Amino acid sequence: MRKLICLVLLAVAAPTSAGTSHWTHASEAEFKKGTFHNVVATNLGELKMSRAMKLLLEQDAQVSSVYALAEAPDGTIYAATGPNGILLSIKGDKATPVVKLEDANIFSLKFDAKGALLIGTGGEKGRILRLEKGSDKPVEVFAEETVQYVWAIQQTPDGNIYAATGPNGQLWEIKPDGSKSVMFDCDENNMLSMVSDGKDLLYVGTDPNGLIYRVNRKTKDVFVLFNAAESEISALALDAKGNLYAGTAQASDGPEAEAAQIAATEKIGRPESNDATTPIPSPPHKEPQPPSLPEPTPGEPAPIPKAPAKDPKVQPLFFMEPSNLTALFRDAEGQKGPMPPGTKPKKHRKPTTSPVRPPRTKIAPDAANSGAPAPEGNAIYKIDPSGFVTEIFRQDALVLSIVEHEGVLLVGTGSDGLIYEVNPAEEETSVLAKSDSKQVMCLLPTRDGRIVMGLANTGAVSSMSSGFAPEGSYSSPVLDATQISRFGKVHLHGTLPKGTTLTLATRSGNVRDPASTGWSNWSDEASAIEYVQVPSPTARYLQYRLIFTSTDVKSTPSVDEIDVAYQVPNLPPSVKAIKVIVAATNDERAKAPSRIRNISWEPSDPNSDLLEFSLYFRSQGTGSWVLLKDTLKDPTFDWDTRGVPDGRYEVKVVASDVKANPIGEGKTASRVSESVVVDNTPPVIGDVKTKITGNSVRVDATLADRTSTVAGCEYAVDSHDDWQDVAPSDSIYDSPAETVSFVVDKLSPGAHVVMLRATDDHGNQSFESVPVNIPGDASKQAK
Repeated sequence: MRKLICLVLLAVAAPTSAGTSHWTHASEAEFKKGTFHNVVATNLGELKMSRAMKLLLEQDAQVSSVYALAEAPDGTIYAATGPNGILLSIKGDKATPVVKLEDANIFSLKFDAKGALLIGTGGEKGRILRLEKGSDKPVEVFAEETVQYVWAIQQTPDGNIYAATGPNGQLWEIKPDGSKSVMFDCDENNMLSMVSDGKDLLYVGTDPNGLIYRVNRKTKDVFVLFNAAESEISALALDAKGNLYAGTAQASDGPEAEAAQIAATEKIGRPESNDATTPIPSPPHKEPQPPSLPEPTPGEPAPIPKAPAKDPKVQPLFFMEPSNLTALFRDAEGQKGPMPPGTKPKKHRKPTTSPVRPPRTKIAPDAANSGAPAPEGNAIYKIDPSGFVTEIFRQDALVLSIVEHEGVLLVGTGSDGLIYEVNPAEEETSVLAKSDSKQVMCLLPTRDGRIVMGLANTGAVSSMSSGFAPEGSYSSPVLDATQISRFGKVHLHGTLPKGTTLTLATRSGNVRDPASTGWSNWSDEASAIEYVQVPSPTARYLQYRLIFTSTDVKSTPSVDEIDVAYQVPNLPPSVKAIKVIVAATNDERAKAPSRIRNISWEPSDPNSDLLEFSLYFRSQGTGSWVLLKDTLKDPTFDWDTRGVPDGRYEVKVVASDVKANPIGEGKTASRVSESVVVDNTPPVIGDVKTKITGNSVRVDATLADRTSTVAGCEYAVDSHDDWQDVAPSDSIYDSPAETVSFVVDKLSPGAHVVMLRATDDHGNQSFESVPVNIPGDASKQAK
């Protein structure tokens, strides 16, 4: 029974026990980061052997791409190539040039009703040539000034030939008498793909708006079956039930990452110590015997065994690294080349379709007027005879070729060179093989049961058998523990059918590139069991390799999960920054400053250990540290400073991973804050003197603060909330002691109160009432 939950690769997984981390591979996406030889990663998250592959045509300097294949009645295979217009004839395993067309690509091939080969070309001029059996001199059948590419050719039972062309999006009809006409001129640039129902209907896929047209060649009626979200309809196929399958090949740009670093200007404290020693932990205790597990259900493939056989004798097999290939027909991202000189892009009309949604069916996206971005990757859409569209395949790949074969679809893709089998009835997709060439341009099921493939980047022709390859290998990507680590066991989960074997080897190093000098050699091949100890030396980087073998072409080992345990020695945590700020008060009416200091810090731990924190304080530069709070879990604390005298203090944060590690292996780190001023006492107002002159009074006073500087002084008369600022005698508030002298005039006769308010640098305020009596008759003044 297959797993329903797929795991992902965790570069540095969170420990499941003290010091133990895991790399886990269990998905197609993570397996694809490795290196394959006759092994594939399926969309179900399995590693298994691919179909057997055999090169029929090695890389040729004159051939960069094989665009089309066709099989003659006698079994001879013809291959259309570029960029030098070479037509190849393949008999057995030998390829022979038959025709060479200067300055042209051969994009399409089709045998006509009389057994002659029709050849569609592209370049400065697109043509259709006919090559009679036994001849090496093709005759021109079709050429037009408006045509530069003949992308696809079809012939109908009445002998008419139809050409899908570019860059002006024209469908041409060529009759047996040689007459020709444009059957359909659309607003698209290219008609890239075409298929005939063998009667009156032609289906055409276009670029750049991803339209699929149905053309009735008798009535000349044209109908848009579907408007795909992708820009190119690159491949079309029909099955016996009249279902149309359309593949897309829209290239997408890779994401561009930009990193910006901002210089820190805040004071964040300083380390208390630079001690960062890293001892290697002692070896683990002997593992207990695992409990026995039930045997597999009868009839299911045998799982990878829990223990080795009594006398395993497994020899390492041939291992091949795929070559680094150069893209030719398309570049590495699948981008097409520029339009030919003089070509003008067409204005595009975007037809719309409105497929009906049935219950429990995935509806294919329709780009027309949707305003939504196209989904990622490329798709194969199924259009049934009634016109209903469903998406049956989507991968992050270019769909370059589709053939319907024995009720399933064979799909050639780029840019990873994967060949898929899609079963529309069962809604299943599986990977059959992976070509070292990055693009599978065309597929041809032959009469002898093989699948022949035309490839780009190497310009090769290869065949794929119906059975699994006899041997294959998979090498993981380089795994980075981030620190020198010791390696534990590899946990394998999968199946080993009768007649198959699976072995594991590892190697390690302390530089990222395994090809560099200094990596260990591959270990001896170990027979696959459920848990295999990694024998490679302690290091930062690790790589594993699996070798698959089978004596039965119908059976393959399968691995659906690989878990590698490793142990990073415990490293000390760190506190990168510590800040102490005055906490904001929740009461907007409050006049007094907050006595709360918010302490926050930025901890980290290279082992991802859970940390605890302790806070200490002391008078700046002197005295012993006093514990403020311990066993804190969160990196923040509110300190009520009313419990300490005014003065300057330092705060220290100690981070500890002791509880997350075995006894004796815990580490601590600390950081000390910058100076923290605690000032909860207001200034003192003293030496108050008054001198009355007429209706005025002069007030002199001294203001003093024992911790910080005096920041200001104001006065108000008779308790009115109308404060007037007063300048100090030296015109600047810049010291703990200041004197003020000011005159209040125009006072009415009688008693008054002059209220003084002094404020220090931390917002503390004090008040002093100064009574004043102005001589005169206050009663008369009142009247």
